[in-house]
Amino acid sequence: MKKRVFKEIGFSLLFILLALLLIGAASRALKPERNDYGAVWRAFLAEEKDSMDYLYLGSSYAYCDISPAAVQAQSGLCGYCMAGPEQTMGISYWYLRECLKTQSPRAVFIEGTALHFEEYQGYTQVNLAYMPMGLNRIAAAFTVAEPELRTGILFDLYFYHDRWKEVGVQEAWRGIMPAPCSELRGFTPADGVAENMDKAPFTRAPQPDAVYEKNLAWLQKTVDLCKREGITPVVIFHPTYSQLPAETYDRIAQDVAAMNGVLYFDLSRSAEDIGLSPLTDYFDAGHLNAGAAERFSRWLGNFMRENVPVLGDVE
Repeated sequence: MKKRVFKEIGFSLLFILLALLLIGAASRALKPERNDYGAVWRAFLAEEKDSMDYLYLGSSYAYCDISPAAVQAQSGLCGYCMAGPEQTMGISYWYLRECLKTQSPRAVFIEGTALHFEEYQGYTQVNLAYMPMGLNRIAAAFTVAEPELRTGILFDLYFYHDRWKEVGVQEAWRGIMPAPCSELRGFTPADGVAENMDKAPFTRAPQPDAVYEKNLAWLQKTVDLCKREGITPVVIFHPTYSQLPAETYDRIAQDVAAMNGVLYFDLSRSAEDIGLSPLTDYFDAGHLNAGAAERFSRWLGNFMRENVPVLGDVE
């Protein structure tokens, strides 16, 4: 009798295990491929463990402007842009926690525009549904995601089950199998030249104090995580012609300085000093085009070496 009970329990557990494996495989097969525009987790996880000198977090202001390959060609520093579309400060925090499972960077760069994003920016599903399933993704679902999206973030099939008619065998197989590394390392080139940039710069409205303070609190959590791990946190604004008011940057500089041990670089008004022209080098007011991003990244490689001490002595 006992043997029969144990046998039934064993078969039940085996059935549950197989069901979970099949559900997991179906989830990966039906999820759309994602190789650009941020949230490129599968390619990131294909990188050699502990091979990155730095990581870059942020929104499209990061993944359209930073070419890690160009940074490395200029400076020898190896890094990855783990940004996402309109990635909020809260999502960046959970991204970093997940990144540190496989990488031990010396520095983490946080593109600061998200300090004046709204709490939810409309791309939560993309940013979180492509994270590896685990405690960080679950925690993110309950702390930085809209309540109506939580089910899909916790169970991929909720978002993607209806794609079974359109997914071909090759795409499904690529979804199931491990992804290869990407030479772009999170960079998405933006081809084109913006019009009417002779009227730049353009002013972006800052968020209300209550929203800003929440974002600042998430930045503080990210900074604290970096310090616990022996990582230098760097808050940076890129040279852009979509700018916050000058007094807003001044306030951010003061608030970041109060965190202690954080490097802060405001390049938002440094385009001409860096050699960027609003008439030729911008895809739009907020993003560099592909050629300018390559040149800015080479400039940034030297800047990292000279201004971030932990990167200055990397061999």
